[in-house]
This record gives sequence, structure tokens and C-alpha cells, in this order.
Amino acid sequence: MDFRETLKRYHISPLQYDDGVELNEIDYNSLFVILQKYFFAKNMLDSSRVPQIPDNLKHKAEVRCKKALLAPDLEDLMDILMEQEGGNVL
Repeated sequence: MDFRETLKRYHISPLQYDDGVELNEIDYNSLFVILQKYFFAKNMLDSSRVPQIPDNLKHKAEVRCKKALLAPDLEDLMDILMEQEGGNVL
């Protein structure tokens, strides 16, 4: 499953530049780094909370990795983290 398919799977509209060109996976990685820095600076100024993955979802994903006979794929772990266990959401 490529990055664009991941966005579709979880009903996330792809972001676009002003000229209509969609961001690719590298662009999203850059955006993630910028947002981390933004929330770090914002937290220093006004104690806002940085969004976090709930601990119970992290734990479920880690347990899946440890107990799986076959290595879980990205789709399996994302389903857990996006709380979409039980099949394809499309």
C-alpha cells in the first residue's frame, strides 16, 4: 500500500499546493518536521499540547508486532493506530 492509498483508506483528502499539485510522501515528511517544531515552540509560549497517539493504541500495535507469527505489515499496524481493526474501510 503506497502513501496515497493510505490516505484514501483512512478517508484523508490529499493536501495540495496553491497550484493544485498534490503533496507527495516526502512533502508530508517535511510537513511533519515543521509541525513538530511549530508545536514545540508553541508549547514553550503557551503550554499547548502536542497531539499524541493514545498509549492503549501504541500498546496494541506493539503487542501485535511481538505476537505475530508473520511480520505485520504497515496496513495492519495503521488499522490499529487509526482504530480501524476488522477489515478494509473503503
